[in-house]
Amino acid sequence: MSGVSAIGFGIRESHAQNATDAVTLDTLSVEGVGLGRNASGSQPGGAVGPVRGYVATQSRVGTKTDTPILETAQSISVVGRQQIEDQNAITINQALRYSPSVTTEQRGGSGASRLEQFFIRGFTAPLFLDGLALPGSRDASASIDPYRLERIDIIKGPASVLYGQSGPGGIVNLVSKVPQFVRHGEIFVQGGGFNEVRGGFDIGGPLPAEAGPLADQFAYRVIGLGWTGDGPAVTTRVERVLINPSVTWRPSTDTSLTIIGNYERDPFSGFYGGFPAVGTVFPRNFGNGFTGRLPVDFYDGDRNFERSDRTQASISYIFDHNVNEALHFHSAGRYLRTEGDYRSVYGAFNDTTGPFASGPLIDRSRIATRVGIDAYTLDNNLVGKFDTGIFAHTALVGVDYRSFETRTLSSAFPAAPSLNVLFPNYAMNIPTPPFTTDSRITSEQTGVYFQDQVKFDRLVLTLGGRYDWARNSGPTRSLATNVVTNQDVPSEAFTGRASLLYLFDNGFAPYVSYSEAFEPITAGRIFDANFGSIGRIPDPITSDQFEAGIKYQPPGTDILLTAAAFDIRRSNATNPDPVNRNFVVQTGAVGVQGMEFEARVNLAEGLNVIGGFSFIDARVVTDLTTTLNQVTNQQVALQGRVPVQIPDTTVSLFADYRFTSGPLLGLGIGGGVRYLGSSWGDPANTFKVPESVLVDAVLSYDLKNLDTTLNGFTLQVNAQNLLDERYVTGCFSYSNCYYGLPRTVYATLRYRW
Repeated sequence: MSGVSAIGFGIRESHAQNATDAVTLDTLSVEGVGLGRNASGSQPGGAVGPVRGYVATQSRVGTKTDTPILETAQSISVVGRQQIEDQNAITINQALRYSPSVTTEQRGGSGASRLEQFFIRGFTAPLFLDGLALPGSRDASASIDPYRLERIDIIKGPASVLYGQSGPGGIVNLVSKVPQFVRHGEIFVQGGGFNEVRGGFDIGGPLPAEAGPLADQFAYRVIGLGWTGDGPAVTTRVERVLINPSVTWRPSTDTSLTIIGNYERDPFSGFYGGFPAVGTVFPRNFGNGFTGRLPVDFYDGDRNFERSDRTQASISYIFDHNVNEALHFHSAGRYLRTEGDYRSVYGAFNDTTGPFASGPLIDRSRIATRVGIDAYTLDNNLVGKFDTGIFAHTALVGVDYRSFETRTLSSAFPAAPSLNVLFPNYAMNIPTPPFTTDSRITSEQTGVYFQDQVKFDRLVLTLGGRYDWARNSGPTRSLATNVVTNQDVPSEAFTGRASLLYLFDNGFAPYVSYSEAFEPITAGRIFDANFGSIGRIPDPITSDQFEAGIKYQPPGTDILLTAAAFDIRRSNATNPDPVNRNFVVQTGAVGVQGMEFEARVNLAEGLNVIGGFSFIDARVVTDLTTTLNQVTNQQVALQGRVPVQIPDTTVSLFADYRFTSGPLLGLGIGGGVRYLGSSWGDPANTFKVPESVLVDAVLSYDLKNLDTTLNGFTLQVNAQNLLDERYVTGCFSYSNCYYGLPRTVYATLRYRW
């Protein structure tokens, strides 16, 4: 049965690509994985389904409809399952390394397994999972292991018109693996890195016929993973266990319901330390005749004090129904509970970590928090296809809702004993500071959105708009005085998008687009006599982007080339009011201009290639505030300066080649180069973090070519930062810089059936 389905689907796909092409054996073999769970985009090659090689042709992230990337007038990058595995990306940060205009591991550095933090086009960006927002919190963020994912879709530039409150850089949408109606399975074990061992399984398929008369309507999938070992810094540890079951009910080809459960435990997550610039970017005189830099596995904490203990659990659903050939309904929802117990000792922000620091002692501070988050998210939309005369429409209307209820117990930031880096003592029995505040904040958002993709011949016009109602509310209690401060900050915003694209017969698609985003402001008041002594709530921060680009997909090929130039402005940030004390004014603005290029290529001869380039010019456009120049000890204006941790240039290239014949049949070789340009290290722009060049490599072998009894077994060895480059990923002050990972080597044995 599955073989027949695969052949039928392969024929349809081949004709969809080019009606004049003959059906080839290669196309049929690619489709051997089966139909997928429904006809709404999650089949192989679909908008949320498995990616063929390194080249995705469809994505739902830019339009919430099953639209070809070539016809989407905004920059989109898709990282598929094969790329994740070939590069052995074990965190979301690592999976995004080869995406142009995306910079990762700028904070947390070699301890980045704890948090998914990254920049898109110079701005932090939120995470979504299956189109639903994930709550952000340093101490209880939901951590998504890439092994759970089918693909990662990135939309660059403001995206509030479909997703609500978000920044100007874009969003990253993680797409879960879901059940398939073909039996499949894999088991892997991996070792290396920092004395680490990882293992996992991914098993699923249709229910056996013995399950009853409705068995052919159900498919299941169970994913599990375990990870334990040392952290990247001395005395630290990593540990993770997760189980991710899912089931799909497909009563017909027009309807499917998928339920996904997840439980993950992370009792240890490396560390989150930052080190002084003098001692990492610059050499330091440590005394005792020793001048140099801190080792890349240096640890600024205390093993008896450090804690990052997280537990998360979630249940979600994805429902799709084709009402008829022209109308499709989609609904998704999730409840997620995550808890974090966090403690850290870190370098203090004082002269001992400033530009003239010397000696072996690093002053430190400490913090403790306990955070619990209950996150409810829901998205419903309806897609209709119809014609009005010579115009063909794909119209989208929808409503979504999110509620993030966060309870935070947090301490002050008292001093901790200094650390002598020449003779570090990592077991000082430092007392945990008492909690000083208890806050219970609920962040809600309800949005109504619409979009129309209008096609006239080969011209595609997309118009969209959205109205959001958001609110941050809840009490914060001082545990010392028992004084309660209540927050109630409503916010409303309209955001829009418009784009125009022309699709030439030869595969070129030039486009122009305009898009907007908004971010509520939850602190500060604007002086306004009409509101008395309390003032009024600030308007949301707004962002807009103008983008012009061109995409090229030669007909009949698995090649996708994209180039874009963009101009982003983020406005309405608050500054202290220079006239009315205790109030703010909304004068802050940051501008980013840049260009990027991305190439993704699958060749039938076994070669897959991805390459990218980005250039970003970021600047504080307007700002009334000043910052301390720690070199001159003078206050200087922020206006005109470049924000920290934004490299001006990134370049990357990765290729993987599998021998398909000859004596090397079954061997795969590959590697990549990543160039990270320099970035400013402090707000006053007094020093730069140097550029870095990193080399990665991969070697794999299909063991069935040694012995047919080993059919299904593969062995793979990955080396990241092969040349062991010592580099700093970024700094946000003289006190806090972050090392990148040193050379790490992992060997993976995988069995698939």
